[in-house]
Amino acid sequence: MKSTILNAAEALRSADTAAEPDPRTTMFAGQAPPSLAAHHRDISAIQLAIGVPEAVAIQFETARNLYLYAWHVYRFFPVAQSQALFTLEFGLRVRLPDRLPERYQHPRQQQPMLAGLLGYAIDQGLIRNKGFRRWHLAAEGRARHRRSMETLQTMIDQQLESIQVDEDQPVNTTPDDQSWDLVQILRKSLPSLRNELAHGSSMLTNQVLGTIELVAEILSQIYAQD
Repeated sequence: MKSTILNAAEALRSADTAAEPDPRTTMFAGQAPPSLAAHHRDISAIQLAIGVPEAVAIQFETARNLYLYAWHVYRFFPVAQSQALFTLEFGLRVRLPDRLPERYQHPRQQQPMLAGLLGYAIDQGLIRNKGFRRWHLAAEGRARHRRSMETLQTMIDQQLESIQVDEDQPVNTTPDDQSWDLVQILRKSLPSLRNELAHGSSMLTNQVLGTIELVAEILSQIYAQD
């Protein structure tokens, strides 16, 4: 039986080319080619809290290694993303009760699924907006924008042609700046993404580091409560 002829980037690597970067990894027109060292720094910067159980941490390390080796095999990127989401489900299941209220687990389900586990953890206050780096960055961004608008209004009111502003000065965030309810977005988006990947998808992107970071932050939050 003849095998399907695939592009060399998609086929099994030879022993001689196994350690080479995937051509798609370094193919960025108009930009300096990324380095393996920088790629490694990106994923090594994402760490779990000390309290995460070893069994869960091992699964997360698998996701990190898949991301690292996606430098060599581009199609490992969605696999790394899938592994991170599988780890999230596993970590939530280890942390939470075996049987959840019917709102989160259908009576016929032998074990809760990611959507129920995540929803329950959010509603129990185990996962909070303040536990996410991007939430703090978004709040700070809103605060800086607000300060810029206030400065502009001061110039208009006082008929000033210029005003000196120290952009490095810390900003105070208000409840309005912190109004982005990230956890409610994650309640729907992460289970949806997990299902899409688990049930078969041709999606191919290297933009998966953010998902891995979210998973690390959620796991670190739920185990920090112990």
